[in-house]
Amino acid sequence: MNIHNIVNIMENDTEIFNILKNCPYEILKQWEIEDYPEETVVCRQGEIYDYFYIIVSGLADIYITAENGKKYSQAVYSKGNYIGELEIFEEKPYICSVQALTQIRLLVLRREYFLKWIEMDKNINSYMLQTLCSQFYRLSQKAGEDTLHSLKQRVCKYLINSGNGKTKCENQVIVNIEKEQLSEKFAVTQRSINRILQYLKEKDIIDVNSTYIIIKDIDELKKEEEKSRCE
Repeated sequence: MNIHNIVNIMENDTEIFNILKNCPYEILKQWEIEDYPEETVVCRQGEIYDYFYIIVSGLADIYITAENGKKYSQAVYSKGNYIGELEIFEEKPYICSVQALTQIRLLVLRREYFLKWIEMDKNINSYMLQTLCSQFYRLSQKAGEDTLHSLKQRVCKYLINSGNGKTKCENQVIVNIEKEQLSEKFAVTQRSINRILQYLKEKDIIDVNSTYIIIKDIDELKKEEEKSRCE
């Protein structure tokens, strides 16, 4: 890959520049650019990959698949997030799968050059330490919510957070997510999700479409979330 393409990405994207700004030239010229279409599985759970990835653009679903085939979405990664940092040092199989939710562009670096990079560049060591701590905090928070909070409360809270800051049309907010995705996100059956959505729909708080959920009354949704804390 022509290093000028890598430099061009850095010059046009502050977030990527801040990650690579002190990357030694001998490492910088080893980066590759790879593009994947929507729904492509970039990395599969249980397989070993000899690369470190940085997302330049697009969204990726990070999920675990149970033995019964049930998917559990842990996070959605976007620009600046990196993939493979947990497995690359000891060449372990991937804990999670990585699937493109949209068309996605990645910067890709072979393991041998990644190991040299972190030995030579204090900036990337500091960046990874800070972001890994932030990521671990979010995952710990999510694990606590999954364990301690009812499914109804978690669904209500998710819809509320997704609706915050979005433009309202006639006091309604559209959340672009399918029911199946909610099932994967909360690691529960589709039936459990359907039961809660149906309850909220009967209360005239939401409406459900095949690819999105309409929040018709966010104030009532907040009341349901609050009420479910005591249930």
